[in-house]
Amino acid sequence: MTQTQTPATKTPACRQARCRSCSTPFTIAPEDEALFNQISPIFNSKRFQIPTPTLCPPCRQQLRMSFRNERKLYKVKSAFSGEEIISMFSEDKGYKVVDRDEWWGDSWNPTAYGRDFDFTKSFAEQFRALYKDVPHLNLQNVNTENSYYTNYALNQKNSYLIFGGSYNEDCLYGKFVTYCTNCVDVLSCHACEVCYEGIASERCYNCRFFANCRSSHDCTFVEDCTGCENCVACFSLKFKKKCFLNRQLSPSEFEKIKKEYETLTPEKIAYLSQELEKLKSSLPRPYAHMYNCEDCTGEFILNCKNCHSAFDARESEDCKYIYFCPKAIHSQDCTFNAPFGPEFCYNLCSSVALKSSMANFLFWYGDSVFYCMECHHTNNCFGCISMRHNNYCVLNKQYERSEYETLVARIIEHMQTTGEWGEFFTPPTGAFAYNETIAQEYFPLTKEEALEKGWTWRDEEPSQPPSPGSAYTPPDNIKDVGNDILDKQIYCSVSDKPFKIVKEELAFYRRLGLPIPQISPAERHYARVAKHNALTLFERTCDKCKKPIQTVYRKEAPFKVYCEECYLKEVY
Repeated sequence: MTQTQTPATKTPACRQARCRSCSTPFTIAPEDEALFNQISPIFNSKRFQIPTPTLCPPCRQQLRMSFRNERKLYKVKSAFSGEEIISMFSEDKGYKVVDRDEWWGDSWNPTAYGRDFDFTKSFAEQFRALYKDVPHLNLQNVNTENSYYTNYALNQKNSYLIFGGSYNEDCLYGKFVTYCTNCVDVLSCHACEVCYEGIASERCYNCRFFANCRSSHDCTFVEDCTGCENCVACFSLKFKKKCFLNRQLSPSEFEKIKKEYETLTPEKIAYLSQELEKLKSSLPRPYAHMYNCEDCTGEFILNCKNCHSAFDARESEDCKYIYFCPKAIHSQDCTFNAPFGPEFCYNLCSSVALKSSMANFLFWYGDSVFYCMECHHTNNCFGCISMRHNNYCVLNKQYERSEYETLVARIIEHMQTTGEWGEFFTPPTGAFAYNETIAQEYFPLTKEEALEKGWTWRDEEPSQPPSPGSAYTPPDNIKDVGNDILDKQIYCSVSDKPFKIVKEELAFYRRLGLPIPQISPAERHYARVAKHNALTLFERTCDKCKKPIQTVYRKEAPFKVYCEECYLKEVY
């Protein structure tokens, strides 16, 4: 397959389309069409144009997310050894699931499951049949040490229940965590150390309950702070020290505050949270958290150029509609592609370091791959599943290069007639029920709504509250907690489900003076997702100069939102 990466000579006018799912109108911009022209592949000397989307950006994002199950884990038996393993596939789904060492081992060959393409059937129908037959990796974690209970993770050491993480050590209960050490309960944090309950922050040290912060240390309950140290319950401060509720304190005054909140209790946490919210309501917020960016729109973007509708992105260029995606180049509609993003790609979810590819889910390290799932270190493949170090395969069947090019050209022509070419996988192709996937976190649906839209649903057994007197309530002060808590079951105050404290977690709470949580790790995660800024931009005006801005805050938000110029004048 060859790739042409020269810009289109004609710039089409901006045009309107209507989403085939939700009927919302959306814009197809000239740069969108230019990108599709650039990355449209050539097979057998013929270019196959990627069509413009038929779904609006949120519906495209929802569809991609509906394939990714991170945290719903089950006990199953390996299809190879029969041993009990932990898996993101529940046993009742009927898939062949094997442990990591078995999947990577030499006892089986993915091409043994290969089959001919049937031009009397749709691509989706044949892909689903293949998906049912091949063995699947129980958890997606690669190069991990003492980090078995992680998923969509690589290069982890001594980490537990990290979902979507890379290059972390001694971390617990996090999502989209990169290059962090000794952090607990964090979401979208980068290069942080000894931190707790952090959201969308980077390079912070010894911070507790913080969000949208950069290069700060020894802070508690801070938001939108940069270069701060020893601050408590502060908002939107830059390069400040020893502040409480945004007031500058003398060294002796701050020592009293530091001593007061060195050890936190639920009562102190509730008070600081309440006071911080009062403070935030009276101060303006920046329309976006973008740092060292040029010609970008979105939220929490760092060191990017010409990236639009980008969220949690860094070191990316010429991209659009990218989410949790570092180091992306000239790509669109890509979700959870870390730590190395895509180049010249479209419509990806959960990929790592893909180039010149389209419509793939869970594909790590590849070039020129289309409509594949759960593959690693594979190039030039079409419609393949569970491949490792393979080339020139279709539906897991091996071909010579010339045969491959000819066959893929015919398949794309077939998919053009069925309306499948250019689209992502359809919901029935996925292995998981909608409410098992992260789509439910960002696009919550009822069971009836999900089924109506073509997804499946998994009914969970209702929680059983503890019998009277059996629930253990930990002391409010961590100093009063003994090691016997490791043998206790705590019942979540939100879900009524029991959970336990692990040894490393207890040591962390003692080190940072934190009370034992009375909410389960899963419910704490959902609370952080709710606090994380939205993945959608809204049109509004700056509340000071009235200049039009694109921001994650709706017009009706009950606080002031300033454009960059007005905000910088306010805080500096």
